Amino acid sequence: MNPYLIVLSLALVALVQVSTLPAFAVGSVVPDLMLVIVVSWALLRGLRSALAWALVGGLCLDLIAGSPFGMYTLGLLVAAVVAGSGGNTLYRGSLLLPLAMLVLATLARSGVHLAVLLVTGHTLPTTDTLLRLTLLELAYNTVLLLIIYPLLAMLNQATGQERIPLE
Repeated sequence: MNPYLIVLSLALVALVQVSTLPAFAVGSVVPDLMLVIVVSWALLRGLRSALAWALVGGLCLDLIAGSPFGMYTLGLLVAAVVAGSGGNTLYRGSLLLPLAMLVLATLARSGVHLAVLLVTGHTLPTTDTLLRLTLLELAYNTVLLLIIYPLLAMLNQATGQERIPLE
């Protein structure tokens, strides 16, 4: 795949996530399109490819989101490692693995975001609020995964490339 097209596509995803998806917020929860894409790609192409997508997508989000710089990049890189590692050892024949990896990656990314906010002196929500927000985000991301994963699987198949093994 053309790397310039990938960078342009991920920059567009970041713009959509920051500018359009907040209109679909439930409470203060917005679906994380970039996370769903990175997790899906990690399962389809492996850790190395997902790390590249996480780095580019995270930097795009960090540049335009107005959050502490590095929060999205670090969170997506951790999510890519979680999803990419699980994809190497588990059966990939159904949507159960992507859903399980999405849950783990969302929790890992949320943990990184909370740690960055804590380190940068931001106030954190209460545990009850945090639990409700995380569960709502998981539900939102699950719906997105059911749409995005099959589309990326078709793209993966159309490009004729298999998973890139870590050497």
